Amino acid sequence: MKRTLITIFAAVPALLCAGACTDFLYQGEVDLTPVEEEFEYPADYEFNHPCAYICSDDIDRVKAAVAEADGTDPVYVSWLQLCSNQYAQASYTPNPQEILVRGDATGTGVSGENYINACRDAAAAIQLGIRYLVSGETQYADAAVNILNSWADVCTTITANDNNQYLLAGFQGYQFANAAELLRDYEGWSETDQNDFRNWLLNVWYEKNRWFMENHGGDGVCDLHYWSNWELANMASILAIGIYTENVEMVNFVYMNFREGEGSGALDNMIPYEPVSDPEGNTPLIAQCMESGRDQGHATLVSSMCAELCQMAWNLGIDFYGMEDNKVLSMFEYTAKYNVTPFTASIMPFTQYEYCPDGCGCSGGHGATHTEVSADGRGTERPCWEMIYAHYSQRNLASSAYYTKLFAEQLRYTDGTLTGDGGAGVSRYGSNSSAFDQIGWGTLLFYQGE
Repeated sequence: MKRTLITIFAAVPALLCAGACTDFLYQGEVDLTPVEEEFEYPADYEFNHPCAYICSDDIDRVKAAVAEADGTDPVYVSWLQLCSNQYAQASYTPNPQEILVRGDATGTGVSGENYINACRDAAAAIQLGIRYLVSGETQYADAAVNILNSWADVCTTITANDNNQYLLAGFQGYQFANAAELLRDYEGWSETDQNDFRNWLLNVWYEKNRWFMENHGGDGVCDLHYWSNWELANMASILAIGIYTENVEMVNFVYMNFREGEGSGALDNMIPYEPVSDPEGNTPLIAQCMESGRDQGHATLVSSMCAELCQMAWNLGIDFYGMEDNKVLSMFEYTAKYNVTPFTASIMPFTQYEYCPDGCGCSGGHGATHTEVSADGRGTERPCWEMIYAHYSQRNLASSAYYTKLFAEQLRYTDGTLTGDGGAGVSRYGSNSSAFDQIGWGTLLFYQGE
């Protein structure tokens, strides 16, 4: 694998967006004027490709499990599930769209939402990329390359008559970039086609991501109006694109925004209150997230997207996992405690949260007061828990990840039983677009034993 070491200086240029969102078909023009910032960034980043969601060590573990072919090994069982998945077949045919719409299609020239095509094709490109790297069979790489080239050739626009387009830009942007990262060194992907794909990521996806992060949704809303999952998805896209293109400024932008940004994806806004002791004493600390009082479908999405962002940062040498004394772990534990089944959590501490209160700057009178953890959607599964547990257990923090471990065990592939961590289209949390919000495949990629 190619290896590049890049040194970062404390003051770096920042890309600032040209203006507020005044046109619902706004495509995200970016002002490239450099601005000096006083902010301390990590000393260096090491681009040891692949180094986004999946790294070489992950692939090597899967290769070893496949070579052993032990039917009782959760990794091998998960590999068999991947190989039988409809999105991991060499015959897969992509369906690229010229204009991608998520949200209100009024005025877009498209009859309705069509973003599910990007969901499916990005997931397929990733799964085919994994299958190629593990098996060495180039037919899977060729199928994945065909998906990526087709989209870069056809798709020109992400749009909608509302801001839901930025959810698409985040969730599918980071997945297309991760697929490209897996294939970055594949000899069958020509330099010309790969350059075209890089430009497509930058011009169609990254500009949307950057505009949303710098404007927090545009005029008429406060910085925290859009929930944490919105910013986490867009940061994940910027980081994945930055890794694939080796763009240090993009990586720095995500680092700054996660560490102390003004939006909902910043660590201390995503987790607005300090962690507290677990009343039941099973884990040291737990902490509600911004969306804990909203519903559990979104609260678990925050954990999943935060974890995948942390994993990509970790593979680049950035420790979001450990920032502020492992603060995200306390959020993971809180969310897992409430949602793992069978439901056993009897006490859930909760601090009242004011969402868009009067005077916050938002228009529309849509604020809410959350007084307790929401039971709406309780038990929602997301394919993140094996990855989270693997990280902390390998850092000798398994005792601080008690509930995370329970959730990982709940979703793990064992004895040929299909469970919910497989990712897009093969999970118990549904086959609609929400099943494509994360990459998943936690047992396959991250399980390292008890």
